[in-house]
Amino acid sequence: MIVIEEVDTLQQAHNDWKRKGFPVYPTERNWRDNIFNQLVNFKRDTLIDRKNKIIGQSAHGLNLAWSYMPHSWGIKCGKMKTPLEIWDDEEHLKKGINKILTGTFFKKKPAHQITDSDMRSMLRRYTGTQMVSNFRPTAAAAMYDIFVDKDSPLEGTEAGTVWDPSMGYGGRLLGAIAAGVNYIGTDPCIPTYEGLAMIRSDYGHEHKEYSLLRQGSETYIPNENSIDFVFTSPPYFGWEAYGDEPEQSSIKFDTSEEWKEKFLKKTIANAYHALKPGKFLALNVANTKQYKTFEEDTVDLATEVGFEHTDTWWLSLSTQQGGSAVSTLDGVQETKQKQKYMGRYKRPNIPGRKYEPTFIFKK
Repeated sequence: MIVIEEVDTLQQAHNDWKRKGFPVYPTERNWRDNIFNQLVNFKRDTLIDRKNKIIGQSAHGLNLAWSYMPHSWGIKCGKMKTPLEIWDDEEHLKKGINKILTGTFFKKKPAHQITDSDMRSMLRRYTGTQMVSNFRPTAAAAMYDIFVDKDSPLEGTEAGTVWDPSMGYGGRLLGAIAAGVNYIGTDPCIPTYEGLAMIRSDYGHEHKEYSLLRQGSETYIPNENSIDFVFTSPPYFGWEAYGDEPEQSSIKFDTSEEWKEKFLKKTIANAYHALKPGKFLALNVANTKQYKTFEEDTVDLATEVGFEHTDTWWLSLSTQQGGSAVSTLDGVQETKQKQKYMGRYKRPNIPGRKYEPTFIFKK
């Protein structure tokens, strides 16, 4: 009888959630305003470790960006399942909910206490699933703080203009708004562009410019010597299928060599053309199983174009505490990821953290 009750409870929880609908982030203006105020008031200087060139981790504003990008839940990363695919599969969804009901992977909760946040977390972390990534607004704003002038009558400076070649899901746009700089962004994805335009409309400052262009960065050639800072995290060739628009770089250039030469190098060349002399390009990239030499290729291409690689800042990705093993959603134990980096650019030797490089190039 107990087994039947448990099955009934699980089925009921599944049915209740399906009736409620996919647990997207809230879109109410009051909720968004509250999150935006938290982002703007966050003390970003606490994230900046100038001695070790590290930008720390804070998620302020990230959920605000996601709230404008509901389509992101269905975007494929390689052969991994999307959260939306788990949601649409009764067997997988029930299995995920059951892990919350039984406390096997998440904190144990009865069905009536499971929140939208719990469901989003489960859908993201379900075995074999990966969601597309977004850049943390606080980290973007911190980079703008370091490299871009702000409006300051006292110092006689005006806010600089930044170009973000691959806008993505709004993290760097929100960072630019929080940091008080002018922003130009390029990205070919239609639903992403629409979400970005809504962020600009809702939170952009009237006395700043935010130019959003629905095109690829390889086709955008800004005026020469007009930009104060270029900063982005470019796509990893075809790993994340951002959209099916013909302008998407991995569709337009369907081999890795062609993509590297005609998209990545051309974008870097456009950045060199656009930047004022003495100003900087910052590229956040990392070697992956899918692209094992992304870091080395990026630095080599920037050098070929004429940039000088002057520095590397490190983006803190996560804090790993406790023992060496972690549980997966299937309840099995896996060894935590170690710093097994094989490449030219060694990570900071700080235990318990993972880092991605942001390469700094000077014109």
